[in-house]
Amino acid sequence: MGYFSSFNIAILLIDLALAWHVIRSGRTPMWIMGMGLASFISVLALAALWLAYLVMAVIPDLLNSHGMRRFRGSVAQAADPGRGYREKKRQVELVGSVDAKRALADESVKRGFFAEAIELYESAMQGPLGANDPTLLKGLGRARMLAGQGAEAESLFVQLKAVDPAAFDADAELDYARALALQNKNAEAVAQFEKVVARYPGEEARARFGLLLESLGQNDRARALFAEILQSVKGAPGYYRSRQREWVSIAKSHLR
Repeated sequence: MGYFSSFNIAILLIDLALAWHVIRSGRTPMWIMGMGLASFISVLALAALWLAYLVMAVIPDLLNSHGMRRFRGSVAQAADPGRGYREKKRQVELVGSVDAKRALADESVKRGFFAEAIELYESAMQGPLGANDPTLLKGLGRARMLAGQGAEAESLFVQLKAVDPAAFDADAELDYARALALQNKNAEAVAQFEKVVARYPGEEARARFGLLLESLGQNDRARALFAEILQSVKGAPGYYRSRQREWVSIAKSHLR
């Protein structure tokens, strides 16, 4: 068997992979020295050292990786969809801090419990920053907008922009446009949508703007926006198309 046989190349590649993991994870270089020494003793000694490193280093790192934590969280969420909400509610009952209330309010918005979210955000605003906390202002504005309270939401987004212009990001701009549309402030809503569409990282703003224009009888502009959505996702990575599925579906249905 020659030095450059497939077997020897495979051993070298495994050694290099494990050595890379040692360096990247900041572990002691003794592991690399050990693999070098074991390779001169026997294949069995080297294999035993590989196995020890996998058990003691690689597998624990894998189990504690961000991706694995997300996977475990997804499995737990699928098995018990209400778990996250219950845990956050318990934190509010036990601790009652601003952060605990904000976390539960965010979860309540996701679940469509808008009245509860509004109450929690307002309660959290009794904290040190009061009504000037940008995160709470943004959350409360979104909750009120989703609850159909357009005027109240508009006021909160105007306040947010005044308190912290940087916090008035693309998501807040979109919610602000929707709050204007709720009040039938159509000219202002159209102007706001025109601003946010240019900077929004996804297809939601374009889809919602298209729906608004369609409701105002501006069908040509609406169809142009829906066509832009389909063109935007054409050839895009799979993860992007997956995330934009709802808006692509809307665009397709309104172009028929």
